[in-house]
Amino acid sequence: MHLVRMIYVSKPVEEVDSDVLESILGTAQINNTEHDLTGLLVFDDQHYLQVIEGGRMKVSQLLGNLYKDPRHTDLLVLDFDYISQRQFPDWSMQFVPVVDVTRDVLLRHGVSSKFDPYNFSKDNALAFMMEMLARQQLLARQQARAA
Repeated sequence: MHLVRMIYVSKPVEEVDSDVLESILGTAQINNTEHDLTGLLVFDDQHYLQVIEGGRMKVSQLLGNLYKDPRHTDLLVLDFDYISQRQFPDWSMQFVPVVDVTRDVLLRHGVSSKFDPYNFSKDNALAFMMEMLARQQLLARQQARAA
């Protein structure tokens, strides 16, 4: 199987409350597990930034579905490339709210202190998502130790 990674950004058409977001994430986790897709979603009420990894055909089909999905608009693919291994192998779809993203993280990845993923290059987007991965893993370890 040829593995690929896709990173895209889009905007919600309507306001997304916590119930809608939970529904989106739940559906994505079920579908992604079924299709052997993994990834990470960052959302700030105005932008979706998502990385998806998996087989070329499945990721391509997902991209086609995303373009048809009426819940978001202005879809821009920042990266679609072959990869040798997954960076997010354990997550059918992990979520990171932008409130967890600090100004220094955004500035470190070459964008302003305001989260606007349309300004990311593909390299900055991937580096940003990898930092979000590392932060989520650290948080999970801290929670496990506290339990």
